[in-house]
Amino acid sequence: MPDIKLLCREYPFGSGDYRAAVALRFAVLRAPLGLGWGAHDFDAEEESFHLGAFRGDVLVGTLILRPREGGVLQMRQVAVAPEEQGCGVGTALVRFAEEFAAAHGYATLTAHARMTALAFYRKLGYRVEGEPFVEIGIPHVGVAKDLPVTR
Repeated sequence: MPDIKLLCREYPFGSGDYRAAVALRFAVLRAPLGLGWGAHDFDAEEESFHLGAFRGDVLVGTLILRPREGGVLQMRQVAVAPEEQGCGVGTALVRFAEEFAAAHGYATLTAHARMTALAFYRKLGYRVEGEPFVEIGIPHVGVAKDLPVTR
């Protein structure tokens, strides 16, 4: 693990950090599956919250929070740089997302979790919702966590 302290923060849509996040999401989530970007892959990103984990100026993890109805945010496109996986970046970023969501008045955080990441979400207190399904050609399951609203 690098010696530079990890900092989680929001970054603006369309910024240099956003462009770095799109590249990281592609490298971690799309390229290994042989997938490119589709016409609707960026729908609603301008209206979403973009959070990142940084070591210095380098983005090492990212996720998107998309507002849904009823006080719900959907966590999407969670990606951590391969060299940072297993170093606590994902945990720090998801916990930051939970604090961010609660501070903005959201009551629940949901996600479509890859089955390979289900243990990660369960460890962080997420519950499974519904039956497994296939998305982008791989098995997923819905997960959710109720948040203490701090606003």
